[in-house]
Amino acid sequence: MSYSNMEMEMSEYIYANEPAEPQQMEETALNTPGEDDRAEEREVVIYEGSDYYEGHRAATPSAVKPGRTWVRAQTLCLLLLCVLLLAGIIGTGLHCRIKLQTHSESWAEERKQTLWGLSDFCKDGCTSFNFSFYYISSGKKSWDDSREDCRGRGADLVIVNSKEEQMFINSKNLVVWIGLTDREEEGTWRWVDGSVLNSTAFWRKGKPNGQHGGGMKCVDTYWYSEERSWSDEYCARQHHWICERMADF
Repeated sequence: MSYSNMEMEMSEYIYANEPAEPQQMEETALNTPGEDDRAEEREVVIYEGSDYYEGHRAATPSAVKPGRTWVRAQTLCLLLLCVLLLAGIIGTGLHCRIKLQTHSESWAEERKQTLWGLSDFCKDGCTSFNFSFYYISSGKKSWDDSREDCRGRGADLVIVNSKEEQMFINSKNLVVWIGLTDREEEGTWRWVDGSVLNSTAFWRKGKPNGQHGGGMKCVDTYWYSEERSWSDEYCARQHHWICERMADF
């Protein structure tokens, strides 16, 4: 076979195959004169597209499988949720800290004001019992003047709330004005804070009796040596008095 006929057969073999599949041909070349007389076969494999290699379709690096995309989306959502949760925790912590700090500052200011008030209240000496401070006068005044003095100290005449407090007052061994009167309504005894007396436990037996035309409108501890020491009295009488100030701290 001549070299020209062999070249034509090789061309026909190449173009006879389908373009989408890798094509292969065998070329047998003869040595040129002067070279070894042995025939040497050379196999040439020609690939028409980079998408095929040894009968397999090559994977395109840019292609991403759908399953992998879904996993990435889930991971991103979880990460976002973690960030939001962390932000919420930090925000709540900051809010609580600011609120606690504000409350502490407010409490400290109230305590400071209370201490200043007590300092003024106790300028002439005072004593404490439970959650209250008491000023016991050294002089004597009417019920109205006594109450005026207490108000000037940022307090008021004492209100008796318990048996223990009653015994504390009696222990001073003084006839003192307390913050009880029926001036607003005859027979209705009220404390200086406006509350109505709801017990007769500390009235002296036979008291109140409203002698002398009902002019006895104020209460003192005339019988201080006994637990039931209260007596109704003329408000103009001169007695010692006790002021009470609550300690709110």
